[in-house]
Amino acid sequence: KQLSNPNPNNTPTNNNNKLDKFLSTYGAFTSKTFTTDQALKILQWSSWAISYATRPSSTDNNNNNNSSILSPSLQILSSELSFTRYILRFFGFFHSLEGFRSGSWSGGKWDNPAIDTIAKYGMAGSMILYYPLEYVAYAGWKFPALKKKVDANKVSAVSCVFWTSYIIGDFWCSVLKWRELKDKLGRVREEMLGVKKKKGDDTKDAIANLPEEEVDLLNKIRHVKLQLVRCLLFILPAINWSLPNWATNPLLGELPLNGLMLAEAYTSVYQSLQAMSG
Repeated sequence: KQLSNPNPNNTPTNNNNKLDKFLSTYGAFTSKTFTTDQALKILQWSSWAISYATRPSSTDNNNNNNSSILSPSLQILSSELSFTRYILRFFGFFHSLEGFRSGSWSGGKWDNPAIDTIAKYGMAGSMILYYPLEYVAYAGWKFPALKKKVDANKVSAVSCVFWTSYIIGDFWCSVLKWRELKDKLGRVREEMLGVKKKKGDDTKDAIANLPEEEVDLLNKIRHVKLQLVRCLLFILPAINWSLPNWATNPLLGELPLNGLMLAEAYTSVYQSLQAMSG
């Protein structure tokens, strides 16, 4: 007998479509240094979270259980991933310099000129100073010959002052963008209502592009909202690491500090995936 072809048109099955979509998204996500760092953040802070959750209690006298092996191993992995992300920051200086010179960090054209100014000086300008200090801190931690000459913890604290400045600028920019996008969305919806009230074939062409513009504005507003959430999750850890004695007398304890970073890591990946999917 001739078996019937379950897929006569040779169209991909749903499973193949899902796999291809996943592979396409994965390739686009991991091909950029920025999003690769986000993926490493997930691994770093998730490793810490599992390590923290499986950490043996002080009353546990059984040193041979799985937790006593798993927890410190994941803590080491989290630390190694942290320093791996330092390597990626070696690509950041020229990226921030380009943003400062071109104004590209404003993320498009905006009616409010303050957005361009803050993005250039408050954000890109801060990171131009942040990255070289991070390189010095990394060298102070990793190069034995420099450990006695460079106080890596203090250098890192100074670098985080500029990172904090960047976060404040990012938050300020995002608020201004949200306000402008909301105004544009209101005008588009008013225009849609006005066109719908008119009669005649000419209204079809007039209204054709308005729904797409509305969806585009809603997507941009969602992106800006997520950016605001990320800034709020970042700000306390940034202040903590900006203090001179952050390593010996931190402002935040391990759980709130790393918990905020874990939440930001997942938020950043969700934001990037949403932006990629449109």
